[in-house]
Amino acid sequence: MRDKKKILKIAGISLGALALTAALVVGGYLLWERAPEVEPGAIVAEPEASPQATARTTAQEDKGTPFDTQRKDGVYTILLAGNDDGTGNTDTIMVGKIDTVRHTMDFVSIPRDTIINVEWDNRKLNSVYWGSKNNGGNGIDALRSHVKKLIGFDVDCYAVADLESIIEVVDVMGGVYFDVPFEMNYDDGPVIHLQPGYQLLDGYEAMGLCRYRDGYVNGDLERIEVQHQFLKAVAEQFISLGNIPNIGKVSKILAESMDTNLTAANIAYFIRQALMCNTEDINFYTAPNTPQDVQQLSYTFLDLYNWIDLINSTINPYTTPVSEGNLDVVYLHNGAACCTTVLNGAYYYQLGSQQSAPAQEQPVELAAEPEPEPEVQQPAQTEMPQVTTTPITKPLPTPSDDDWLTFE
Repeated sequence: MRDKKKILKIAGISLGALALTAALVVGGYLLWERAPEVEPGAIVAEPEASPQATARTTAQEDKGTPFDTQRKDGVYTILLAGNDDGTGNTDTIMVGKIDTVRHTMDFVSIPRDTIINVEWDNRKLNSVYWGSKNNGGNGIDALRSHVKKLIGFDVDCYAVADLESIIEVVDVMGGVYFDVPFEMNYDDGPVIHLQPGYQLLDGYEAMGLCRYRDGYVNGDLERIEVQHQFLKAVAEQFISLGNIPNIGKVSKILAESMDTNLTAANIAYFIRQALMCNTEDINFYTAPNTPQDVQQLSYTFLDLYNWIDLINSTINPYTTPVSEGNLDVVYLHNGAACCTTVLNGAYYYQLGSQQSAPAQEQPVELAAEPEPEPEVQQPAQTEMPQVTTTPITKPLPTPSDDDWLTFE
């Protein structure tokens, strides 16, 4: 009898010690992880106007609503970029909002070919980061600045990663089950050989899936959708498996492999927030856009008002909605290039073939709306691709003369 009591006493002490140890471990972890610090006074500023904007002061004053500094409680924004083409270009660009009160996460992909309002010849968003690096900058400041012009506010956090880091993260998770949409084979660079169907992908195979770009009917836009499906699968399996023991490992991998202003403790905080979300509350979107060739380069133009609606419904951390006056966006209207501010390098949109910017830009005689003319068969080499814009939900404003250029 005494032996039985002794055994029970030892067992009770052991269980108590284990419970105390577990409590200390969890408590220590919660003390270690940290939410990123956010400047409460971050204000969405009006885009910087070019010198030519002085003539538009009155028109510009009519656009938009001034932002206040009131943020939604427990909300963080993050810019995610990935170099997945081997050249240094950030071909994956996403802006996310993490709501730690409602336990939701929304991420919006901005297509790599999105045209930006700059003077140089290649005006694709994906060239900003590496272009800055090549000119002595740090890359992220330039990318962050241009993304701010597109979304209307500066993000709280950023992370730029080579997709090689996917290999380590996926392997730590034990692989990810995913339905590969079609056979993927590529040998010129990363070796990719994937068969279609539902299967367990290891880290290298997952990296190949995300990098593969051939075989898509709609090019990069369709690849973005596959990436979204993969990220959704990663999130669902990470949550369902309860990867709490792997949080530290994943945090360390990401902190060491990314150009980021997040610490390992910050990353661990966001990972724990993800574990608190239901799978249906983690969502991915693509910025509404219209493809258009300009200067023999493939671009995507953001569909202005559909884009504004998506910003406000998914990633805006402020109580005040983003409006046209907070953006510096080049968009299409009736086959013409327009801008919410002043269109830089107007000559670029009027030329019919690839040319470099003139050494000293002369005043541009802007194209007026053409008068109806008899139908004439134009030579094939002078025709611009037909522009088909998606329907918009609100009436477009009538641009003033300095930001209205018709494709010819």
